[in-house]
Amino acid sequence: MSQPIRVVIVDDSVLMRRMLTELLTRDPVITVVGTASNGQEGIEIVKAVRPDVVIMDVRMPVMDGLAATEHVMAYCPTPILVLTASLARHEVDITFKMLEAGALEVIEKPSVSDAHELERAAGDLVQRVKLLSRVKVVTHLRGRRKQNTAAGQPIPAPPSVTPAAPAKPATPVYNEPWAFPVIVIGASTGGPRVVYQILAALPANLQAAIIVVQHIAAGFSNGMATWLATGCRIPIALATEGMLIHPGEVLIVPDQCNLLMSRTGRVRLSEERIHLQHPSVDVTMRAAADTFGGRTIGVLLTGMGRDGAEGMLAIKQAGGITLAQDETSSTIFGMPRAAKEVGAVEELLPPGDIAKRLIALVQERSRSVTA
Repeated sequence: MSQPIRVVIVDDSVLMRRMLTELLTRDPVITVVGTASNGQEGIEIVKAVRPDVVIMDVRMPVMDGLAATEHVMAYCPTPILVLTASLARHEVDITFKMLEAGALEVIEKPSVSDAHELERAAGDLVQRVKLLSRVKVVTHLRGRRKQNTAAGQPIPAPPSVTPAAPAKPATPVYNEPWAFPVIVIGASTGGPRVVYQILAALPANLQAAIIVVQHIAAGFSNGMATWLATGCRIPIALATEGMLIHPGEVLIVPDQCNLLMSRTGRVRLSEERIHLQHPSVDVTMRAAADTFGGRTIGVLLTGMGRDGAEGMLAIKQAGGITLAQDETSSTIFGMPRAAKEVGAVEELLPPGDIAKRLIALVQERSRSVTA
């Protein structure tokens, strides 16, 4: 018999702690080994019992979810699933800062007033806990830096991921419509933090369109776009129907939609679920390969499953370039591995090197299509 998955629940609501415990322990594999009403209590319980997964609320008294996440990931790294009670701007901002600090995924808290919705949420919650329990997380030093700074003990900052500044290129004048490079980035579990890292390292004058397909829970794609914009020098927008794809902008694919594109380079959004993942990396990568051909650059990041493998292959077969995150830096190497196994990956790189490589590739392709 397999070992039980040991979970700690950190939430200031007694009702929510009881409900989550009841929903999780319906599954015989999952055991709730501790609960806490605030982040400080949560830290102490996590240190004492060393669970496989922590379910963490966002807003709590004494210590909120962000501070608790920073501490846990600095001193006893554990897979953290963030539960938020609201999709309001302020709460979503904190939620994505928790992902930046090392939490792996985020979902909205289940509603206690709708029995059907509660059952659906229960199945999703159990599935995510089982997935995250298999993830080997790494230490994030930010929490230690904050604590040492507060105690008056400065420590060196970690090296930043900053590419060498390229010479500013002249704005390309293209010989044909849609002749600019298009970068499609696909990611799943652990992806938001890596997407942030890559986009933050790209210069404002990058002459390429960028499309980000991130597997994320319903309601969070707009918050992700807002959060990414805080660290990115390139304008970021949530993709909408009919929007023109053009260089110098990052488009985030909305949750619960697939992004395709017309032959004239305009966004087409479809709510039809073609694959299990929705949005699907495969769908958008294939569409980009069909429309932009050899000017397409595919980037596949951390995540479980196979989404993106066929899309990366389509880009490669169309004459484009394909990059994937390497195993060492990936939270879950599943998606990059699947693409590698079908021969779709040309280069495996850590996030910092992906950013540098994108800058070089865009410059090469911009020169090749200008008069």
